[in-house]
Amino acid sequence: MGTATEAGRPGADLGARSRILGKARELGLGVPLDLERLAMARGCGYYERDFGPLARTAEGVPLSNAELAIALLAPSHQPTARQIRLAAALLGAADESADDVATLAVDENCASIVRYIALCGNRFEPGNAFWTDLLRALPETVIDRDHLPHPTRFVEMTGIDRGKVGTITRWIRARSQVVA
Repeated sequence: MGTATEAGRPGADLGARSRILGKARELGLGVPLDLERLAMARGCGYYERDFGPLARTAEGVPLSNAELAIALLAPSHQPTARQIRLAAALLGAADESADDVATLAVDENCASIVRYIALCGNRFEPGNAFWTDLLRALPETVIDRDHLPHPTRFVEMTGIDRGKVGTITRWIRARSQVVA
């Protein structure tokens, strides 16, 4: 979504070359619907919608949450704003190092989207070392912000909380995760 890449060339079929999407398909997951279902099963209930349960148990799917997030961002299936928000929630609760996530993002041709998510994460959670480390590990990329969710779509915000006025923000992340 940012710099000129192979994904931007007419006729490029990156879905056939995506290691993570290939792994998901080998595991019997439909792309992208089962990826969304798996994210729900792994604690992304904030974005829940009724599209039926995952055919297999989430415990039996050997994809890390970082791999699942990157699969949701795969350019070949043109991720929706909702899929980008699900990926951000999974990355916010990353189960891998920032270097590993950055490597996955580069390998899967979605580094610009992951960089955008990390910039948003760093904006709302400046004390969270994961976002800083991820930004350092990712290459500099051009980010097409017009086609990405607004930064506030990754957080919960309150105006009045228990009688106190003021904005409180909290990154939306996967909760009560089922491990891979």
